[in-house]
Amino acid sequence: MKLTVVLAVFFGILVLACSSAAAIPSEPTPNIDATVEARVAQERAVDATVEARLREEKASPATVQAQPTNASVPMSTPRPIATATPAPAPIPTSVPIPTFEILPKHPTLDCLNTQFQMFVEVFGLYVVAPSSAPEEYVTHSANVLAQYIDNDADGLPDDSAVLEHLQRENVLVPVWEMSTREQFNQARRRTECEDGVTLVASMYYDEDQWAIGGIESTGKWDTNLEEIWHIVSIGWYATYPEFFGDEPSKQSKLVDAMDFARGGRFFAVPDKYPDNAWYSYYDDTCDYGCQLHEYFYWITMANIDALDSALTSKCAESSDEWSICNRAELEKIDVLAFGLLNNHGFNLPTSIPNGRYRVD
Repeated sequence: MKLTVVLAVFFGILVLACSSAAAIPSEPTPNIDATVEARVAQERAVDATVEARLREEKASPATVQAQPTNASVPMSTPRPIATATPAPAPIPTSVPIPTFEILPKHPTLDCLNTQFQMFVEVFGLYVVAPSSAPEEYVTHSANVLAQYIDNDADGLPDDSAVLEHLQRENVLVPVWEMSTREQFNQARRRTECEDGVTLVASMYYDEDQWAIGGIESTGKWDTNLEEIWHIVSIGWYATYPEFFGDEPSKQSKLVDAMDFARGGRFFAVPDKYPDNAWYSYYDDTCDYGCQLHEYFYWITMANIDALDSALTSKCAESSDEWSICNRAELEKIDVLAFGLLNNHGFNLPTSIPNGRYRVD
């Protein structure tokens, strides 16, 4: 009996021990389908990113920058490369329309009043002249300036950003003689006029050609068309450097067009231009930037038909330097210049100023 009891107790203890031992947890069965789907989704996201980058690269090809050269460029007919059209210039909400009243003094710069006695405000700029200048000439120059700024005669500047640059530089349009110019340059020293005004070009009432009423009605050339355009041009150079920049160290479409027209890039005036050049200015005092300014003037005049031989003899008289006389010839011969002036959405002049600005 004792042995039987002992054995029973022993087996009872073993059963109790086995039943109280903690069970070892088993690893969960992985969800193979869910894992595969997650990886596929990740790979699709990567593919979408790559495809987006490829589309972006195709949409924005790298631009190859032309390098300057002193060699003559080939003269086959070029085709202007399409480029992005610049955003339209902001149009001011209110701009005083010029009245062309001749004022006796400048309203803010006393340093101008010592040499000049006539002032005409044109869109915030001033035509200035001594009392010896004919009033008819002064008002004519002021009207030509207004027509270059508002060529479509709607009472607003054609490009307000260009005008704002001219205003910031406080650009003057002098109508004077050489002696007045020399006196002013002496008197302006150590005054606000030394650095506070900008002189670009001038009209000389005793030397230049004047066509009061315009070249179309008089049959004579008007130097105002050149000199006042040189003044207004600095606003175009500064406002749109990619297109009209005049720094030789930087490429612009104007630089490229002039190099093509001259038959190569010449930082110094060559002894002889290539035979296939149609712009050949031989003035040794006119450096590369000066050559560029003259070129911009010539192509603008041709583009508005101001050089047409039906109007004046200007083109024939200038044939040793420039021989493209009208818009049709410019489109056929100087296609880079024509494209620059007409195919980029700029509000450049399209009509010949005649000194009779009237708002339509």
